[in-house]
Amino acid sequence: MYFHGVRLHLIAQAQAEKLPAPAHLWIERASTHDLTALRGQSNIPKNINLFGDKAYADRRFKNLLHTRHIHLLTPIKKPKNKALSVTEKHFNKLVSKIRQPIESLFKWLIDKTDIQRASSVRSIEGLMIHCLGKLSFALFLLAFYY
Repeated sequence: MYFHGVRLHLIAQAQAEKLPAPAHLWIERASTHDLTALRGQSNIPKNINLFGDKAYADRRFKNLLHTRHIHLLTPIKKPKNKALSVTEKHFNKLVSKIRQPIESLFKWLIDKTDIQRASSVRSIEGLMIHCLGKLSFALFLLAFYY
């Protein structure tokens, strides 16, 4: 028996008093690191601010995105044997606060679609049908009901 795991990656547009609107989504193997998955995307919209978690904190990649007018903001990682400054702590809280709606969107997706329950899936093709069907349903709900 084999386990086929995937991870959903999502870039969404913030909306006032609503869940974020998905603008770009893709599925990768569960074993693919978040930063590697983002590096593989060549069609990220330009002239945007992206807010990611610490997994995306990579100076060279941020600089590369900056040349394409994409600003990636992530919490500052705590250096070894050193504390973050008060300003850095406030910055981290701000990034986390801005990211909170995307976390709410992921929770909403799980609650509305039960997408994580795929115990009856027996193939990669079946897994893709399961994921894409659930995502289609969720996007329909977002577009017309939320």
